[in-house]
Amino acid sequence: MRTSERGPFTPEERKAAVLALLIAIGIALLATMVQQSIGPSLGPWSTDQAAASMPDVLDAQPVAASAF
Repeated sequence: MRTSERGPFTPEERKAAVLALLIAIGIALLATMVQQSIGPSLGPWSTDQAAASMPDVLDAQPVAASAF
């Protein structure tokens, strides 16, 4: 074993790990910015049907405590 080396990894391996980490951070930041600019998907209830009621679905009502 070489005594001049510190740790189990070579300088090239450490450099590659740092580069991979920076690339992963860049991809995550880019994905976050794209998601923020697009906004959440509402699926079929997007702009035209956002206020339309769904058939056979009642408005949410609290359950009375005496019903149990």
